[in-house]
Amino acid sequence: MRRNLQAIESPAPFEDKQHASLITLSHRNVRPNVFHNCWAEPSTTAIFRWIRGELIGKGSYGRVYLGCNANTGEILAVKQVELPKKQFEQTNQQMEVANALKFESETLKDLEHPRIVRYLGYEESPESLNIFLEYVPGGTIESCLFQHGRFSEGLTKSFTSQILEGLEYLHCRGIIHRDLKAANILVDHSGNCKISDFGISKRVDQLEAARASTGMKGTVFWMAPEVVSPPKSSGYDVKVDIWSVGCIVLEMWSGKRPWAGQEVIAVMLKLHKDRLPPPIPKDLHLSELAISFRNSCFASNPAKRPMAAELRRHPYLTPVPDWSF
Repeated sequence: MRRNLQAIESPAPFEDKQHASLITLSHRNVRPNVFHNCWAEPSTTAIFRWIRGELIGKGSYGRVYLGCNANTGEILAVKQVELPKKQFEQTNQQMEVANALKFESETLKDLEHPRIVRYLGYEESPESLNIFLEYVPGGTIESCLFQHGRFSEGLTKSFTSQILEGLEYLHCRGIIHRDLKAANILVDHSGNCKISDFGISKRVDQLEAARASTGMKGTVFWMAPEVVSPPKSSGYDVKVDIWSVGCIVLEMWSGKRPWAGQEVIAVMLKLHKDRLPPPIPKDLHLSELAISFRNSCFASNPAKRPMAAELRRHPYLTPVPDWSF
């Protein structure tokens, strides 16, 4: 562990040393063996010392580092956004990234489900914003596809069922993820999936109110047509996540991202004008049940797409006999 927890950037304010951090912890979301000396009531702060380790991921909404609770030795993931030294140096993009991280913290702190990455705390300092999350050691579905190629039918069904289980939980609480893709699904060494990256999710008090959402948020190759071109009267709702599930399943079937080989602008035009789903690669042969599942996810009319709870019951997702991870 020492080797993995060495600092990787010389200018970093927390490199290669322990430091006291004020972190808001929700006691409901912390297991007894994690931060066991930092129990606190919601909306209060608790102090513990942590070490920042190597970079394990990065994206448009920050970087993710391996971390260690110096009091307990527990490994965790630290999603970090660095802040400019002077307020006037902050760009609109930096403000957007910082706000996304704060929103992600606000969203995650109230969630508790085995298919959702577990929230451990939040820290805001003059140098950076940090979210503390459970560390999921197996990487993402995307990284697994990159290393091993397309998945077997048994593995695809298992992962899809788990994603839909997490999605059902989110949608019942009025949360649209809006950026579901293989890169945002974490996998542990036992084959358990966890949905992550809630920086651009949409939270509403009532599920039907989600139809007011009209912003084009997400990653184009996984976007539903109504996100690219939302109806003026109704916007879009949780069904955009169902379209994205279809894209993830296509990734697992083929080992390639949806719309492989096509450029962003061309894909946006096809979604806007023709409301087309990503095509099936020529070398991919699907069963009738698989095609039926795909068609359910990619119904051009979102009203005809099933909710996550209904899609979980699709015959295609019947487990493969004697299959195990």
